[in-house]
Amino acid sequence: LPICTTMQSIFANTNAQVTVHILHDNTLTQDNRDKFSLTAEQYNQRVKFYNVDEFCAEEIKQLYLKLPQIATVRHTIAMFYRFFVGKLISADIEKIIYLDSDIIVNLDLAELWQIELGEKIFGVIPEIANYKSSARILEIHPTCRDGIVKIEDCFNSGVLLMNLNAFRNERETLSEGTKFIGKNPQYVYLDQDILNYCFS
Repeated sequence: LPICTTMQSIFANTNAQVTVHILHDNTLTQDNRDKFSLTAEQYNQRVKFYNVDEFCAEEIKQLYLKLPQIATVRHTIAMFYRFFVGKLISADIEKIIYLDSDIIVNLDLAELWQIELGEKIFGVIPEIANYKSSARILEIHPTCRDGIVKIEDCFNSGVLLMNLNAFRNERETLSEGTKFIGKNPQYVYLDQDILNYCFS
């Protein structure tokens, strides 16, 4: 269970009170839910669960219609769950940190949390910080190679500081981005390509 490892790394390195929101499908068993809850309790933290299959069935159906290539990529529909955060999480929550389930956190997340976003939708990590080479980004990101996204603006979607108030107003933008990527199957990082197309 990689998510459990991610949770433990957050709790072990973050001094603040944390609530982990787990977005999942129908395959999450009660036994595994209990393990996540026990992990949170051991650190005096909280975890909440959101069944995306249940609450976002129509949105998932639309994704399959707009992105037929989903069936051919190595990842699952879960890569798009971050698109639904604004709908799933309570409207009184204005900001979250989104992390992919394979992330290990080795410093206090409060450092990231304290960044003020203002009206910006995301705080992001530019891909150039990961690869140090424009040539490498052009090689692995066809959207940059084709001039759809500027190299210096291309960002990694696995770690996002999200302004939910702003993100909730961007459903149409995401829909248009999804249609564009669906019509251009050469862009294979579906979720990341959509987010970069819309927001870079």
